[in-house]
Amino acid sequence: MHASFARFLKRQYQTLAQQNQMRLMPSLAKLTGNPELCSYGVASHYLKRSIPAKTLANPNLTLQLMGNYDLCFGLEASHQLAIGSMAMTMLQGVPLSSPEMKQYVQEFLRMLIAHEVGHTLGLRHNFRASAMLSPADLNNPAVTRQKGLVGSVMDYSAVNLAPQGTKQGDYFTHQVGPYDGWAIAYGYTPTNAFVPQAESRLLDKISRQAPEADLAYATDEDTFASLDPLVNRFDLSGDLLTYAPWQLENAHQMWQRLDQRYPAKGESFSDVRLMFDEVFDYYFQYSRFLTSYIGGQSFNRFRAGDAAGKLPFEPIPLEKQRQALALLQKYVFDERQFQFSPEFINKLAPSRWNHWGETPEFQTLDYPIYDRILFLQSAILNELLGNEHLARLRDAELKTQSGQAFPMPELFATLQTAVWREVLQPTDNLRLSSLRRGLQREQMNALIRMVLRSVDVPEDARTLAWYNLKQLRSALDNALRKENVDALTRAHLEESSDRITKALNAQLQTQ
Repeated sequence: MHASFARFLKRQYQTLAQQNQMRLMPSLAKLTGNPELCSYGVASHYLKRSIPAKTLANPNLTLQLMGNYDLCFGLEASHQLAIGSMAMTMLQGVPLSSPEMKQYVQEFLRMLIAHEVGHTLGLRHNFRASAMLSPADLNNPAVTRQKGLVGSVMDYSAVNLAPQGTKQGDYFTHQVGPYDGWAIAYGYTPTNAFVPQAESRLLDKISRQAPEADLAYATDEDTFASLDPLVNRFDLSGDLLTYAPWQLENAHQMWQRLDQRYPAKGESFSDVRLMFDEVFDYYFQYSRFLTSYIGGQSFNRFRAGDAAGKLPFEPIPLEKQRQALALLQKYVFDERQFQFSPEFINKLAPSRWNHWGETPEFQTLDYPIYDRILFLQSAILNELLGNEHLARLRDAELKTQSGQAFPMPELFATLQTAVWREVLQPTDNLRLSSLRRGLQREQMNALIRMVLRSVDVPEDARTLAWYNLKQLRSALDNALRKENVDALTRAHLEESSDRITKALNAQLQTQ
């Protein structure tokens, strides 16, 4: 790695970001934090719309595409570097040319080089390592300088940003973690053994340390199912229910400072657009981590007898699942989280630079703010109502003690209340914004697809979709009786009621 590596990272990210400005949805580069993409299972129908059909039909081509552009680690790692430097500048007033910024970049490079050296020594990724510390310890140098910020440098480490009002600690780990030392000890400790049995006894003694919390391990295959909420790429802390809201609030603060202070005189408005997107993607990243709590399970690789009372799978406690859903209601489905001033949105001009592989935007010069926000909301909504999550909720009834499983009806009812709040409790002068109408259509269409059997979901989910659509139609008809409903809202409510009626009355398709 040569001296211009950090500059290259920044320039490469800007080039790719400018070439892939979002029109209807984020590009491949914008979804590198998404496990469906990074685990090469391009399953989401949103992703299918954004990737050419010939790529989807050829998994090897998908792998080659991602390998050539280093999307999963290289690009997302540079995104973490960028969001951290933005936070330093916006939230702490650290100049870009300051010694503090130089030290920050050096922290990143040390972590990155340690990660790659780990691979040369034979270590695989460990995506559970980022969950070693509690949120309270992440910014305590007495802890992080003693044992590290993460359990292993073989994780894809997110930048550590302290919550507002808390003194910032290390941004990236300053040393290899406990897991790294343990794994190297297993692979490289000289045994001086003359027979295999003697070496096996030593290795068995080392491996019996596996249940120690700081040595927790989960590699690439463990991330594919998105089952364990603490096994992710580019997350941090052993409690995302605390840490994720911290980062979502940090994102709000950065948006506010970006609106108030940028661009400086003589600077380009396109830089503001790039920074807005950086923060938006960071917001998306930590919102999505919360979905894995609902129907999720902790997974460990212990051998029988390694840890008394521990099983390979342990359901996430019910109260944590409810807390995660409440956070999604607040930070994703509430449009008040995305109230940007018109002046701010109208600053977000695209780059017009056209030189050496950089192509300016020729369409949708104005910023597609509606599409970006609705994509975030719809992606989270459709993941919660997807077959994988719903099947886990169905199975959880058989995998947990009575009363400890998250009820599937509660998920449907909670989402319907969050999305259709104004309709379920209507008032006179009812007026729905474009964002609310868009999200409501997404939720209604998700239920209709279940009823019409155009998607694979558990039969219990189809029954609940039918039940919730009937309730929603009654609420729509009740809301239409209110006075002073503006024309577009009334048209939306009437059309929604009509579509639900047609879906409920459709002929049953059997196969």
